[in-house]
Amino acid sequence: MTITINNSFSFVIQGIVPVIIGITIVLLGVLKWINTKLEAYDPLSKPTGLVVVCIMAVEFIDGMIKDIMGQRSVEKLGPYLGSLALYILAGQYVALLGFEAPCGNWSVTLVLALITYIMIQRSDIKNNGIKAYAHSFIEPIFLFLLPNIFGNLAPLLSMSLRLFGNNISGSIIMELVYQLGNTISNVFWSLFGLKDIFNFVGPIIATPLHLYFDLFSGAIQMYIFIMLTMVFVGNTIPDENKN
Repeated sequence: MTITINNSFSFVIQGIVPVIIGITIVLLGVLKWINTKLEAYDPLSKPTGLVVVCIMAVEFIDGMIKDIMGQRSVEKLGPYLGSLALYILAGQYVALLGFEAPCGNWSVTLVLALITYIMIQRSDIKNNGIKAYAHSFIEPIFLFLLPNIFGNLAPLLSMSLRLFGNNISGSIIMELVYQLGNTISNVFWSLFGLKDIFNFVGPIIATPLHLYFDLFSGAIQMYIFIMLTMVFVGNTIPDENKN
């Protein structure tokens, strides 16, 4: 969508923007509803249903943070990484409803990776000092300045392109599968003197592939992204600060 201001200035809003806004609103609504349910829960009673799911999810995230980054980081990063995991999952599973997946847009994955990148730099400076941070760019000698700069930017590019590439590749493969199914269907109908009735082969062979690319692979990519976030940030924390 193109918006023009005073016939002299215009800018284009990507079609993915309404989907991003919609996902954000839905997630905020769901989290608000979950929070209401948890507030009404009696902590002395046996947990059931939604409460059990929430406890398992929180323990899963907190357990990974504790193992990789130490107990001190659990309270600080637990809520963020949990929210990030939900957003990445929603940003991939929304494709099952026929919408464009936000994680299939590099600008979206780049922003998510940029947040992690800023966290890495902040943690490095906080734990090791600005002097040691600056000196790391010229180690072991100043001739390594340029390679060290590129190495410092590597997590930003690798994490954003990894999530984007896996999503876009899955979309391309599924498109090819449907085209193949359409070709096979047309050949079948032509045997009866008919033409382009409907593509019945595509949905049959695509269904199990959707289970992998949209469900299983989506969960794996979410896990990898938050795991890399914890690893990269955790590498900047001295071992004595992880307990």
